Amino acid sequence: MMTAPPFGEPPTAAPRTAYATDVGADDEPLVLKLGPGDDPPAAGYACYDQVVATVPVREVPFNWVRLVRPGGELTVSWLNPFAGPVLARLTVTSDGRASGHFLGMVEDANGDEAELPEVVVEAESSVPWYRMTTSIDPDSIWSDPAALFALGVRLPRLRWTQTGDGTVSELGEPLGQVRRWVYDSGSCACAVRLPSGEAQVEQHGPRLLWREVESAYRWWVDHDRPSCERFGLSVTSFGQFAWLGHRCSGRIWRL
Repeated sequence: MMTAPPFGEPPTAAPRTAYATDVGADDEPLVLKLGPGDDPPAAGYACYDQVVATVPVREVPFNWVRLVRPGGELTVSWLNPFAGPVLARLTVTSDGRASGHFLGMVEDANGDEAELPEVVVEAESSVPWYRMTTSIDPDSIWSDPAALFALGVRLPRLRWTQTGDGTVSELGEPLGQVRRWVYDSGSCACAVRLPSGEAQVEQHGPRLLWREVESAYRWWVDHDRPSCERFGLSVTSFGQFAWLGHRCSGRIWRL
């Protein structure tokens, strides 16, 4: 993840650096675009009317907020652990906070890891600690980007991945059963749809993660299945937070 260097004192005039767009006139907005491998200019404190970060990040650096003048905008892509990158446009306030709503998904959701995490590899070849059935169809979760987004907000420390390809033979016989896993460093849970139509969950490790998934999913359903655009993001010097509706609604979670 990109990090900005320490900032010095605010300059007396906005610098025209290689990072800024060609504005042409002093009264035009000064825009900074951050791409892969870019670092913000060291003397950029509160210089820009708009900062656009093109690299998705799991945690928005507060130094990016400090680049923007009060009233200016920071456009970022937050890497939701279940839904993938989600675009947000934040306004910077005079007290140094950036806050605004999500605009929409950047791309389709995919598993969070290119390779299977060790905790899942071990679980695949071991007997589950605990088996249970669930009334929630895992396919109904993973086929709905809004549901995945809500899970990422409510369970930001969990990750997910998938084993099995779900393909079928020419005769319609299953060749690989799709098994969707949620996991942390020491526990994981797998949900799978059985041929009978029943959904079965295998729990591995001391933390019953699927119960947390069920709770977060039911919360989303009970709140009228909000899309990501109804959620917002705030970035402060002491952390980043997601909220539903508006930031003072009381429905707020640390990411």
